[in-house]
Amino acid sequence: MQQHSQRRPRGKRLRRWALCAAIVMLIVVILFTQGNGMLGAKAADLMRTVLGPTITAQVESWFLGVSDTVHQAQYKMSGQQVSAPWAVETSQKAASIVSTPQALAPMALSRIKPIVAPPLTGEGVWVPTDYTSSPLHLPRAAKAFLRSDPVRPYAIVTLLQFDSRFIALHMVAGTAEPGGPRGITGPGRIPVADLQGNILLAAFNGGFKYADGQYGMQVKGTVYVPPQSGAATIAVTKEGRILLGAWGVDPQLRSGNTGLVAWRQNASLLINHGVINSLANDGAAWGGTILNNTYTWRSGLGITASGTLLYAAGNSLSALTLGQALHAAGAVMAMQTDINPFWVRAFLYNRDSHGVLNITMLNPGMQGSGNDYLNGTERDFFYLTRTMPSIPVPKGSLHAH
Repeated sequence: MQQHSQRRPRGKRLRRWALCAAIVMLIVVILFTQGNGMLGAKAADLMRTVLGPTITAQVESWFLGVSDTVHQAQYKMSGQQVSAPWAVETSQKAASIVSTPQALAPMALSRIKPIVAPPLTGEGVWVPTDYTSSPLHLPRAAKAFLRSDPVRPYAIVTLLQFDSRFIALHMVAGTAEPGGPRGITGPGRIPVADLQGNILLAAFNGGFKYADGQYGMQVKGTVYVPPQSGAATIAVTKEGRILLGAWGVDPQLRSGNTGLVAWRQNASLLINHGVINSLANDGAAWGGTILNNTYTWRSGLGITASGTLLYAAGNSLSALTLGQALHAAGAVMAMQTDINPFWVRAFLYNRDSHGVLNITMLNPGMQGSGNDYLNGTERDFFYLTRTMPSIPVPKGSLHAH
């Protein structure tokens, strides 16, 4: 009897030690994930499989809270110095390009009103990064940066804006996400046809993994994950029009709409008809693994009142401050896409006169090279190609010779 009574406490101690070891290992993995690229991300995925997404998210939330405290301390120790992600000439003003004879006005690139005072040099100024060909020569894409959190002045949101008249939005399912768990894998790379010439304009990350919400995705008739009613959804029609709204609420975002070529869902709408979601700072309301009230790398997509497409991303953001940045940039509809350091990424592509493809990272703090979207990736993503609308020829402009 005495031996039996001694074994029981020893067994309990062993189980406690095993649990503590697992937690310590998980913390190490999370730390590793935040700063060591793909290897760390793979290790974290393994721990999610072993211990489950809820425990992993709880530890990750704790770690991100510690990281946020460290970032604030570093900011104070540096003398509250903040560096802009790129230089903007102080004399540079918002683009003011004269409308063409064909009555195609340029997209509005008015300066975004700063939220944090005093503003950084060039903060809120849209810098065109790509133009349509002559004779129009209108901005097709532009970038800007903004800070949306006065408590964290070092949290810079980098933004891209695209004129939807001169682009086509595409979606690509990854070789593993989001459809892999359902046995439906995607190509994971940009089609060869869109890599020819100077067609490819940009590429950026998609949404959450299947395990983190089971949000839907369909591309060209292949349903990788079925849609969820009420989920934030970005879609493309056969005519190339971009839609952003809640599935089943927006009358165009329904399974019965055969005019949809592709769509991807992720969480709830961040901005709905110009109003930031009141639950944006409530992590529990958005799901236990989403961590919306923690501060980390985040990305999102938005549509402006004029129909331009916005992409936003930055570090030390909550869902709320991401939404505030998109709202300040003019988004009337918006959704959060992926989060965390390794997954948030955006690149611009341009072929020079020698045919060499140059790749520019939007934010210098992002990871990756942009080549994964060309050669193959496990995660889904979006990409944009350059297009030109058919421009009607004004009467009287043709002359007989």
